[in-house]
Amino acid sequence: MTRYFFHIRRNGEIVRDGEGDEFATIEDARSSAIRAVRELVAARIKNGQMVPDERIEVHDEADKLQFSISFHAVIRDHLK
Repeated sequence: MTRYFFHIRRNGEIVRDGEGDEFATIEDARSSAIRAVRELVAARIKNGQMVPDERIEVHDEADKLQFSISFHAVIRDHLK
């Protein structure tokens, strides 16, 4: 199991995930990140807020960026 950290890049700043979560594969971490983005977007929409193009940046235990997921890309993929 590898620990991955889901940092949010917002307006050029990073909101760091201090705990992280363990996943068996990077694909499992990616699926979890997409679910997290969907939940964050849904909460904004329910509150009548705009959804800026923030992103989740997923880092490993060595703080190396593994991948990032754009909020807008998740929305576009959902609308297809």
